[in-house]
Amino acid sequence: MRNDRPKKPLYKRWWVWLLALILIGSALGGGKDDEKPAADQGDKTPVVVATPQETPAENSVPVEPPKEEVVEVGIGKPATIADVTFIVNSVEETKEIKSGNQFIDNAKTEGKFIILDITVKNDKKESLTIHSSYFKLISADGVEYDPSTDSAVIMAMSDEADFFLQQVNPGLSKTGKVVFEVGPNLDLTTTLLRGQTGFWGTETVEISLKP
Repeated sequence: MRNDRPKKPLYKRWWVWLLALILIGSALGGGKDDEKPAADQGDKTPVVVATPQETPAENSVPVEPPKEEVVEVGIGKPATIADVTFIVNSVEETKEIKSGNQFIDNAKTEGKFIILDITVKNDKKESLTIHSSYFKLISADGVEYDPSTDSAVIMAMSDEADFFLQQVNPGLSKTGKVVFEVGPNLDLTTTLLRGQTGFWGTETVEISLKP
């Protein structure tokens, strides 16, 4: 005898819902793969950041340091610069400076003393201060000698005029002695005296000590 039970509607069958879920899941998964960020698609191009280069200012002119002015003459001749005149009146070489005082010892050296008699005249409009440190001896090979500060020399020369912070007013001049202690073989015929008008030494004269 034939079983004529009625069939269930299609939407009530379990395998229909299972198939529907599988299809929906596949559709959602495919959509996520397609929705990739734009940054992940295509070739990646490196970003180059340009660094601005400094360029020299237009019409810039290099600044040069002030040039040293030098005037060169000989013994007994005036050397004038910036309204200041230097004259070497005489040059003396000796191994011993006599004090002329029985209570003061003579100054002696294993080399020799160079004693310069110098006159400085001020033609500026203001006073001028002169110090013995403003003078140097320059040998032919460029060796520089400063005035002696030895106490024995200072004591032996105490009766002589010097240039220890001497102030020279406009229109006046001062004469004094400057002593250098040098080696025995220094040749004065190739040696210069350099004098300057101030502490910075931007204005100088060079006087040949050749007789």
